[in-house]
Amino acid sequence: MVLDELNAGVTDRERWERERLLESLEAYRRGLADAPVVQRFSVCRAVAPNDDRPLTVVASDESADRLGDVVRADGWDLDAYKRNPVFLWAHDYTRTPIGRSSWVDIEGSRLVATVEFAPTDFAREVETLYRQRFLRAVSVGFRAKAFSFRKGRDGSVDGIEYTKQELLELSAVPVPANPHALAKAFAGGLDAPRLRPLFDLEPPEPLIAPEDAHRVLSALRRLRGLVSA
Repeated sequence: MVLDELNAGVTDRERWERERLLESLEAYRRGLADAPVVQRFSVCRAVAPNDDRPLTVVASDESADRLGDVVRADGWDLDAYKRNPVFLWAHDYTRTPIGRSSWVDIEGSRLVATVEFAPTDFAREVETLYRQRFLRAVSVGFRAKAFSFRKGRDGSVDGIEYTKQELLELSAVPVPANPHALAKAFAGGLDAPRLRPLFDLEPPEPLIAPEDAHRVLSALRRLRGLVSA
């Protein structure tokens, strides 16, 4: 079966996500749903000079990922993205962007972009990790418009080949990050407190003393309108 072949060698979570994606692609093919949104990250594709120049990233190329999927460069539709060139954290559409792409284009078989980070504390922490090469990957979020199944030499399905896709956003992603290297960087003085919990790295000491926790939580609830002042 196609589904079994595509799911071979992946984790339970990846298998579940794969099943939902295939269902969405089939519904789109049959005209029963809109084109599904797909996310695909590239490892070690960030070119980050350690100075004030903007970050240049290869957001996508035509190499097959670990699931065997390929995105063809000549299929990119960049018009919508250029009108709203957001650079997000981990495809979180509900969060304020951490930057924007000042330039994006196709170079040969690659989708390349120049990223400028926002003047916020969190965005600067992410930028620091890129420039020090602790983060070295980016990801594309796109709407799949045309696709086909890739076949191996024995006729089995090796993955999905996307031939027409609309770019929606670019994201900084922590997936390939080395947690031990990050822990060493934080221990060495890297000031990135908002990123610690994202990598399951505890701060060197409690940020709030236990005896103050109830008072702080009560203040936060009042600010959020959960209880009256």
